[in-house]
Amino acid sequence: MTNDMTGDARERVAIFLPDALARALNSYHAFSGENVPTDIKAFKEYHNACKVAIAHIDLLIKLARWADLPSADDGHDDLAAMVKNAESELADYHEKFGEDDDEKGDGE
Repeated sequence: MTNDMTGDARERVAIFLPDALARALNSYHAFSGENVPTDIKAFKEYHNACKVAIAHIDLLIKLARWADLPSADDGHDDLAAMVKNAESELADYHEKFGEDDDEKGDGE
């Protein structure tokens, strides 16, 4: 990608990412707050859905870093706090469930 294209892509990502991250976090909290099914198949599907949501949030955080989104230093306290909160929740998830990037299969 040329520098202009990369810059344009980063600008587009920076525009949609805050809302996407907020929606992903809110959706994950709403879904994971439901009662965990006791049926084995439903239990597995529930946990797989939670893992997919976590992977989605992880990807959005990586996009935020790539796009070099505005930080608190730039006067964007809300956005910086949202990214920091998402990173913290992701770290808590990995600590609680013991998954790292290799276990998720993203190969990093």
